[in-house]
Amino acid sequence: MPDCSFVSPHREPPRTLASGCLLLVALLLVGRSASAQAPAPEPSAASAPASTPEASTDSDDSSSSDAGGEAIVIATPAGTVVVGGRLDVRENLEHPEDGIWAGELTVPTSRVEVTYRWKKRLRAVVEFDVRAELKDVFVWLKIANGFSTRAGRFKMPLSLVELESATRLPVVRRGLVRDVLDDALGLSGRSPGAQLEWKCARCTHELRFQAGVWQTREPDGKVALERGLGLMPALRGTWELGPVVVGASALFQPQGASSGGDQSSWLAALDVRHSLALASGGLRTWAEVITGRAPLTGGTGNLLTGRVVSAWRLGGTEAGGMYLEPFVMLSAMDPDRDQDADLMWESALGLNVGQWQRWRLQTQFEVRKVGTGVSAALESLEDSLASRRALLVQLEVGF
Repeated sequence: MPDCSFVSPHREPPRTLASGCLLLVALLLVGRSASAQAPAPEPSAASAPASTPEASTDSDDSSSSDAGGEAIVIATPAGTVVVGGRLDVRENLEHPEDGIWAGELTVPTSRVEVTYRWKKRLRAVVEFDVRAELKDVFVWLKIANGFSTRAGRFKMPLSLVELESATRLPVVRRGLVRDVLDDALGLSGRSPGAQLEWKCARCTHELRFQAGVWQTREPDGKVALERGLGLMPALRGTWELGPVVVGASALFQPQGASSGGDQSSWLAALDVRHSLALASGGLRTWAEVITGRAPLTGGTGNLLTGRVVSAWRLGGTEAGGMYLEPFVMLSAMDPDRDQDADLMWESALGLNVGQWQRWRLQTQFEVRKVGTGVSAALESLEDSLASRRALLVQLEVGF
């Protein structure tokens, strides 16, 4: 292991040194993965995720590990402990409209996930970032007759692409819709909550329902009692039809739970995931349409947004196999259908290369355009919502 305590005589910023050190560690992990003997063949990732209760129950199950490599499994008389993780090192080059190209080397992800399982009835997950940021922290308990429950901090069951594990998606980042729904509005992603789940045990095609409540995100982490603790109800249903999984979901943010304080928000989504295993690799596609009303976008009418992600993998028919995967992502959002010239859209093209479910080197080129009629309130939520071009290069290692 390299000595990361070295201090450059040119007095490089500590952030740059840390990023360089983590990049070196990632390269060492890649070398170790590449030199290791390939394990026994595993199902292609084009197939559906595992459906056993103690494993990932669906791609929209926030318990699914982000680890892409071989996790450490520790069996004990009291249960099984699985330890995995993921490290991403990214170079981000951006060119804002009327600006200049500027780059930054970052470590967007450095996670460790620990999962405890007892038989097929109990599961506890703790996923945290080395930067002292908690991700998934919840307990899952099987009840009876297909019912189970979970409580803690995990993903709200709304957007299909947001629910999918980052290592299952081919893209470097989720783009425009993520910036608005999650980062800006807090209407998707991880929040404290409790959820009741049901899986049809006798259905020919897998059928699932989820319903729960989540707490509105507040800057100070507290919500006034007079606002009902800021609770947001949400529900989701999915139906698996062979290689196709169809889903529908809805979320409601009551007036008292909204950061605006005087208006409510609601969102409803329809989505589909298609996975096709091929002799030479696989084809994967995610598509979603979301509509609703979110006053914080700066308008009073309904918003409409859609996103499609598709990837064609050549190789990687088993874990550890070398592969090449071109991909495309298209996103569009109309924040207020009652206003003109406020359309936002983004297109992204990219390529992944590496060892399937071990490591990958990713490149992604993005073009984003924002209409002249987009409200100043929405555009100021995140600097990245402005029109721009971007080039991302990322090394991702799972362990």
